[in-house]
Parts: sequence; structure tokens; C-alpha cells
Amino acid sequence: MDKLVKNIKRNMWLRAAIFIVLGLALAFYPQLSLNGIVKLIALYLAIMGAIDLIGGNKERTQGAAMNQTMIGGIIKLVAAVFVFFFAKGLLNLIPFILGIVLLVHGINYVMQLRGHRQYVNVSPVPGYIYGILLIIAAVVMIWNPFSTITVLIRIFGWILVVMGIFEIAGTRFFK
Repeated sequence: MDKLVKNIKRNMWLRAAIFIVLGLALAFYPQLSLNGIVKLIALYLAIMGAIDLIGGNKERTQGAAMNQTMIGGIIKLVAAVFVFFFAKGLLNLIPFILGIVLLVHGINYVMQLRGHRQYVNVSPVPGYIYGILLIIAAVVMIWNPFSTITVLIRIFGWILVVMGIFEIAGTRFFK
């Protein structure tokens, strides 16, 4: 049992260190981190595609024609090229699309709030504030999608740092 607790505690320290280092990298260098992540994903897909092609080629020499492993390898290699060249542009489209969705939702929320007042003694002001904040966030996301993705990456980085700190605090429970 003592060995299990030590393993859990060691894993928590390792996880905390990874969370903090990755979180700080994302928070202070979001563009560089995003480029690195995209390249790592493309490299992973390329390596897996090459492994599948080699395995598929071995199966092909044993008498099978184009096999499922070889087709999977080709698809992974094409995906690696696609991710390497186009992922950054597609990631920048996400805030724009989310901005449009939020704008429609915010306008719809305010319009519904105006039409469905049920209680006289309940103030609609918080609902209007929420709807207007949604509309403002949507407009920012639509007009400036490139910096929005950077802000989201930074927020995610700080969340990882906080998670790492909580992991460190969690090691105190395992004595």
C-alpha cells in the first residue's frame, strides 16, 4: 500500500510539473506553442502513416493487393500534410464561427427576454446584461478572430498552471 501511495504522489508531482510548464508556455508564448502543437500533430500523423505504410507493404508482399493498413497509412500521411499546411487557418476560423453563433444567440436571448416577461417583481436587467455581454463578445470574436484564438490559448495556459498548483496541493493528501 505504501508503494502505491508513493507512485500516486510521484505521478501527481510529474503531472503538476507538466501542467505548469505547458501552461506557462501557452500563457506566455501562445503563437509559438500553437505552431509547435500543430507541427507535433502533423509529425505524429506522418510517423503513424509511415508505420502503416511499412506494415501494409509487408502484407502486400505476402500476396494481398492494396490492403486496409496501407490505405490507412496513405490517409494519415495526407492528413499530416493537411494539418501541417492548413490547421492554423482553420483554427483561426473557429472564433469567427463561434462569434456568429454567439451573436445570433445573444440577439435571440434579448428578443425573447423582451417578449416573455412573466413576473412583475423580477428584474430583467441581469438577463439584458447577459445578452448584451454575449453580443459584445460575439462582435469581438467576429471582428478580431486572430487575437481571440491567442487569448483563448492564454486562458487555457493559465488554467493548466492553476491545475498544476492544485496537483501540488493534492500531494499533501498522500503522506
